[in-house]
Amino acid sequence: MGRIKIAAATVLLTASFPATMLLAGASGVPTPTSVLQTSAPVQAILERACYDCHSDRTRWPWYSAVAPLSWLIERDVRLGRQQLNFSRWGGYSSATRRHKLEWIGRVVHSGRMPPRSYVFMHPEAALNPPQRAQIERWVNSALLAEPAN
Repeated sequence: MGRIKIAAATVLLTASFPATMLLAGASGVPTPTSVLQTSAPVQAILERACYDCHSDRTRWPWYSAVAPLSWLIERDVRLGRQQLNFSRWGGYSSATRRHKLEWIGRVVHSGRMPPRSYVFMHPEAALNPPQRAQIERWVNSALLAEPAN
């Protein structure tokens, strides 16, 4: 009788493990409050290079469901969303939006964003100099349009 229980438990755990791995990181996905509105070219760059960590629209790669990588990736996304979440853009005050725009301009200009570790795994997220310049122009125009407090 004991062997049957152990065998049944082993089969159950083995069958359920892949399903739980697929669900890792997918629970508790927040609903966007108000997404950033910008031109289509700038939006495409931001979605490709920034949104996985800086929005509620993260595309979780298969390896994000495998520990210990899942822990590191979920931590990076959580910290990225805390710093800047494009899905919550409309919920930020004008002063906060200005601060975040200034931050975007600095980190894109300096090449700190997107991080090299992210670009290594997602080469499509790399920004070439014209794309960096386009983001910087967008930041400058958005700062002019954003009311100063």
